[in-house]
Amino acid sequence: MNTFNWLAAFPKISKRNQILICGVLLALIAAIDWLAGPDISTSIFYLLPISLVTWYISQRTGLIFSVTSAVVWFTTDYFTNPDQTFWIIAFWNAIVRLGFFLIVVFSLATLRRSRQRQEDLVAFVVHDLRAPLGNVLVALEMLQGEVDEADGARHELTKVGLSSGQRMLNLVDSLLEWSKLENGRLKIDKDAVLVADLFAESVAQIVLTAEIKQVTIAERVEPPDLVVLADTSLTLRVLVNLLNNAIKFSPLGGIITLEAKLGEEANVIITVHDQGMGIPADWQQRVFAKYGQVTGGKSGGSGLGLAFCKLAIEAQDGRIWLNSEAGHGTLLSLALPVTKNLAQISREYD
Repeated sequence: MNTFNWLAAFPKISKRNQILICGVLLALIAAIDWLAGPDISTSIFYLLPISLVTWYISQRTGLIFSVTSAVVWFTTDYFTNPDQTFWIIAFWNAIVRLGFFLIVVFSLATLRRSRQRQEDLVAFVVHDLRAPLGNVLVALEMLQGEVDEADGARHELTKVGLSSGQRMLNLVDSLLEWSKLENGRLKIDKDAVLVADLFAESVAQIVLTAEIKQVTIAERVEPPDLVVLADTSLTLRVLVNLLNNAIKFSPLGGIITLEAKLGEEANVIITVHDQGMGIPADWQQRVFAKYGQVTGGKSGGSGLGLAFCKLAIEAQDGRIWLNSEAGHGTLLSLALPVTKNLAQISREYD
């Protein structure tokens, strides 16, 4: 888990620090290679810093690290191998390893460029979807204002259209900010905000979906004037995602509890509790992975919702986790830090 966290944090640091870390790693591998001598081959370990700089920095940097690794390997092989009679043998071995390093560099660079083109295409298409989708929502809102509530069928259809359109808009916004969140490049605008206001706005965005499913949302904030430091837009999308998930898996006529309270570690704990079928224990961590979905469930989603929530909360120095038991619903919790005295924040907010 620590290794995974280290690799996840690597893209978020500066390019200069990335090169420095990989340089230190290369030096460490060279030292081990020197101490181990010819009896233990360590040439494959040189691929770790080479692969990291190629993928996260550039192909050029990968080539530089490849040549450096080959030179270092040649030096250690020539001077630590007592059976080495001719330097040309060590040189030939180094050239062979350099060729292997270069194949890895060019392969990773090609794959990286292909992935970047794919991400750019997705971002372009998603960005162009946002404007017409917004127009559709505005048209549906105007239509809803003109449709008489007595005309039950048409009124219900406009509600369904608005609800689905809003969910699509949330997904579009999440996709647009996904890569920035992954790479730590999204600007986070933290501000003091009343939790009750966050709840009210997030519930307002999914109330139509809840009505269609006949699900009741119970809100509890203790104390009522609880204030949190958070990026309002980002946190709202997280709450809307969590509530949409809860509605999706709730039984007809179920109750969803949206609750907030002051935590014990200078933070605010927000929970969303549904009465759905629950999540099996072996899937409880995988649902936060990109495209992670519970197999055999009635998901029908993109598998991005909870992964986006995790990135968005961690970008605000918070954390998110879940507790679930099959047949007893799911409790999703998130903690957002409060770095100042709550009473002081409340005065500033007023």
